[in-house]
Amino acid sequence: MNATDFALEQIKKNYDMPFLYMGMNVVVIGAAGKVTGVSNSGLKAKLFDDDATVPFHPTWETCYFDSKWNIVKDYRKKKNI
Repeated sequence: MNATDFALEQIKKNYDMPFLYMGMNVVVIGAAGKVTGVSNSGLKAKLFDDDATVPFHPTWETCYFDSKWNIVKDYRKKKNI
């Protein structure tokens, strides 16, 4: 297991997120993207709109989706997509 895989497993365990995987669809800071990596104790996502990669907290104002954009877990206070 490499360092990235280990860090992702720790995030899944620490935040009770067994559904989480690299490449998962996500809405973070109000923008859609894909989970692409880990950053310290958080995650990184590549956003679709501006091609930026941003770090984010796994459970702060974040929504996770399956490959068909069905909600898997929604941590946002306001539940608008």
